[in-house]
Amino acid sequence: MIKRFSLLILFSISFSVYPQNFSWYKIGNGVNYTFTENKRGNNIFIAIGGWQAKKEWVNRWCSELYKARLNELGIQHIFSVKGPDEVCNRDKEINIKALADYVKNIIYATYYVDKVVIAAHSSGSFVANELLDILYGENGTAKDSFYFNKVHYFNLDGGIGGEDCGTALSDSVVKYVSKIYAVAVYDSSSQMYSSNFDTMKKLSEMFGDKSELVLLNFTGSGCRDKWCLHDAVIIRKPYNPNKYDLERDYTLFDDERKVQSDYLNVLIGK
Repeated sequence: MIKRFSLLILFSISFSVYPQNFSWYKIGNGVNYTFTENKRGNNIFIAIGGWQAKKEWVNRWCSELYKARLNELGIQHIFSVKGPDEVCNRDKEINIKALADYVKNIIYATYYVDKVVIAAHSSGSFVANELLDILYGENGTAKDSFYFNKVHYFNLDGGIGGEDCGTALSDSVVKYVSKIYAVAVYDSSSQMYSSNFDTMKKLSEMFGDKSELVLLNFTGSGCRDKWCLHDAVIIRKPYNPNKYDLERDYTLFDDERKVQSDYLNVLIGK
């Protein structure tokens, strides 16, 4: 009861709600939170950056996504999570347990959360997998009907995990989530796929109707390399056509370089 009351008090704090100027509240190492005054719903969005993406960059990505699509999806609670320091998330420096507890408590305290949308880029997928394991794994803290079938997980050209690199999704986790979307990019002008297309295709085939491939098929990205297309799940026209430029691709959006949000179209009407 005390935890629930404290959470509700937190929600009453006045936050700036301008799409590009959110006020962020730190809830654990590498994890920020903001509350929007969205009247369309009470849903939760969690953005997890790729390898070495700084929290300020992910904050900016979240703000642009809110302006482009998250408002329409009824997102009221936004969590911004920095990318892991090590590519396989071996350092475990991000306080994922605090994030898991906060998400669970929001659902418990407010009752009417319909969706928890997770978008994890690149190595951020290992952080997302660990988050879901804390919630729904063998010793999960949210394994009851109250938290069932709420999570829509978008793996943005990331990894699967297992063996010697990163946490993998278990059957226990998959049973509790609504859907796993494996997102990759194809640029028809260059006939080139994003760097982890094969991995995303494999992920989409691993869990039957619980997982599916979302292939963003467009032209004009300007990319001449698959690692440039790796960032096209973040921004429609990445800055470095020959590789990637994480800071600019996460933060510098304009009319020519709009945030990539097409993968969220699968949630419209759900």
